[in-house]
Amino acid sequence: MRTVKLTLPEQYRIICVSDIHAHCDDFKALLNKCGYRSDSDYLFILGDILEKGRQNIETLRFVKKLCENPKCICIQGNNDTMCERMAYRDTKEKFLSRLKFRPNNAYIDMAKAVGISDFDDDFDNKRIAVNKAFSDELQFIRDLPLAIDTEDFLFVHAGIENRTDWKNSEETTIQTIPWFLRCTHPLNKYVVVGHFPTFNFSRANNTNLPIIYMEKRIIDIDGGCEVKWAGQLNALIIKKNGNDYSFNDVFLPLVPSRRVQSDFISDAEYKYCDVDNSDLEILGEQGELYRVKNRYDGSEGLIPKRCTGEWDGRLHGWINQDCFLSVKKDEQFYVYGEIGEYYFGIAQNGQVGLVPKEHIE
Repeated sequence: MRTVKLTLPEQYRIICVSDIHAHCDDFKALLNKCGYRSDSDYLFILGDILEKGRQNIETLRFVKKLCENPKCICIQGNNDTMCERMAYRDTKEKFLSRLKFRPNNAYIDMAKAVGISDFDDDFDNKRIAVNKAFSDELQFIRDLPLAIDTEDFLFVHAGIENRTDWKNSEETTIQTIPWFLRCTHPLNKYVVVGHFPTFNFSRANNTNLPIIYMEKRIIDIDGGCEVKWAGQLNALIIKKNGNDYSFNDVFLPLVPSRRVQSDFISDAEYKYCDVDNSDLEILGEQGELYRVKNRYDGSEGLIPKRCTGEWDGRLHGWINQDCFLSVKKDEQFYVYGEIGEYYFGIAQNGQVGLVPKEHIE
């Protein structure tokens, strides 16, 4: 396994970011918000720098430039491998099938940059032309390590197998295992991951903020950028001074803030909804909301209709029930969308949910 082994000094600050998903401008703003100093800080980027967003080439080149500094290390995420596979490994049939799944992607952005808009004919020569034009960037992706190993932390994209010889974990596990926070590992160090949004776990407490699970020695920092409707970029800041550690986080919503113009106090208490294990029974409707009972745990509450979907014969929800937020005048609220009489977004304290429109400027 491609691993970077680091011996860190007695005092350091690590800024750890994951799942940027082609949000170059937002990533730069997050680093600025963290007060990132390239001369003294370590910057670890835990993969998925590409895909889903609109700044693939800009993000790739910016991260590549950052990594010229030995204190900055980026590891490879599963979305990053898509670009590398399209460039070097896909057959024409597989390549074209990917375009049906995701017509706008990093490799197609590269192709368009050199005047190629489709690969239906002259496939091999067109791919050779793109690979030549972006040879440095593609080689950077191919060479990215899969892990950063320090004395007290292991940084990977998604997780590891439950084995002491973690370096023998399957690459698909390292890059794609879901729900890693529910797994265990035998290492006497923290395993820090991205890949799977923290909002999906009850421990997130209705936020996208990083989760530090002390008992399991697992930290998840994925803020759901371009994956959750109200996603964000997170930075986990790890400071060490001798034998003492501290953890802090900085988050950056992906939409401009709006001012709360009047207090709103909600008397509702949200109920966690597991996107995989929910089984919602519709009890009634209230405008753009369903009143539901979750057969999985017996909880009842309101959930936006547009935040539900049916598969495997069950109705699932991907936000929590009764997520009505309390906000105070002059706080900031980040609006991602409208649901009937409510705005849906992120409050200043990081909570995700609904606030009546009349309270937001």
